Amino acid sequence: MGERVRELRKTLRLSGEKFGEKIGLKKVAVSQIETGRNNLSEQNILAICREFNVNEDWLRYGTGEMFKDM
Repeated sequence: MGERVRELRKTLRLSGEKFGEKIGLKKVAVSQIETGRNNLSEQNILAICREFNVNEDWLRYGTGEMFKDM
């Protein structure tokens, strides 16, 4: 899941710091998630999906499109 978080962040052209600010995480926490050192909590998954209009199936399992239809 961490690699998809990194892909999303890069697609949105956000730094780790800016991405984290939007979902209530520090830059270090975002980095640790992206590298697989830490896992995303259920709360983080829901926050990412809500804040960035991300398809939850894509974030969790890599299936479907990155973003939900508008």
